[in-house]
Amino acid sequence: MAIEGGIFNLPYILLAIVIVMGLINPIYSWVVSKIKTSRIVIYCYSFFILNLILFLLCWSFFGEQGRQWTGRAFYVWCNVYSFFVVSIFWVTVINYFNTSDAKRVFGVISAGGSLGAFFGSTTARYFSSEICGKSSISDLGPISLIFFSIACLFIAILVSRSLTSSSTNNNKAVEEDEVVGGSSVEAFKNIIKNVPVRLMALYILLWTGLSTAAWMISLTIIQDWSSDPCERTAFFAQIEQIVTPLTLIMQIFFTSYLLRKIGIIPILTVYGVFLLIAFGTYATYPTITAVLVLTVLIRVFEYGLNKPTRETVFTSLNKQDRYKSTVMMDTFVARTGDYFGGQSVTLLTVFGLAIGSIAYAALPIAVLLSIVGYKAAKASKI
Repeated sequence: MAIEGGIFNLPYILLAIVIVMGLINPIYSWVVSKIKTSRIVIYCYSFFILNLILFLLCWSFFGEQGRQWTGRAFYVWCNVYSFFVVSIFWVTVINYFNTSDAKRVFGVISAGGSLGAFFGSTTARYFSSEICGKSSISDLGPISLIFFSIACLFIAILVSRSLTSSSTNNNKAVEEDEVVGGSSVEAFKNIIKNVPVRLMALYILLWTGLSTAAWMISLTIIQDWSSDPCERTAFFAQIEQIVTPLTLIMQIFFTSYLLRKIGIIPILTVYGVFLLIAFGTYATYPTITAVLVLTVLIRVFEYGLNKPTRETVFTSLNKQDRYKSTVMMDTFVARTGDYFGGQSVTLLTVFGLAIGSIAYAALPIAVLLSIVGYKAAKASKI
């Protein structure tokens, strides 16, 4: 879809997502300030279920033009949803584990996310290829996917009710009647005032910006490689088929060991090194093989090691930052980085820079990412 719609139009879509993220975060912080911590998942996931029902009704009863606007709104909402639903999961989980437990189990917990992604994509492929288009009801495929999503969210709500803290003596153990308190702008203020939070926010901003820039560069390489959308889709599917099993192996067998043995400093620092290699390769060797290898390596590192490491760092934050600032970083800050990364590639292209030159221009930012990652890890003191 990104290639068909024109990759240099992506920053406009990303800007719309950033704006929505910025509007939603204060609302989320206000809701979290007023309700019991044990009900955050219930309230938020129930809201998402209502959203899905609303989109289903709009899709079913609006005309063709209404469906076009529903589709555009759904595209933006889906980006917001996919970040919030995962972030709210992690903001719940980090309150049930202390830092040492997090190093031990967050890799395996992340593997659940990878299995869910595989299960969801497999189900989507079945409904789109086996049901949609082969039934007298042409919309049965998309409609079935929405009901499937609602069912998964409902099951997640039920499972969340059985969570208990790993240590009843831990002063961070979750109390069922506890209210987070604070204000709707707490996350914004803490990102400015709290040094560890500020450094982690900058770290996330930099890596998402660099990742989006690398993604756009890789899309141009793929576009030059093939004009056939089916061939390009098959290539993306091939990446998924490689990433998922490798990520699972990393999460189940290596993440816990690496977190406990080498600690968070090398892991947060090495991200910039990976991206430095990626941009250097795209500048000197812009081939489809380079895209395949680098995309797989970066995504396995992100999902298998860096994400669990960041969540381990978040366990050391105070209550306000765990419930509010982490969500803001995972949603608004991350999407802002995406926008800046995409917009930078677009502007540099408009000014006449070739893709190879843009890749070279990103190298100093990759070095900066490693420096910020090192400082963020040191500031967390875990």
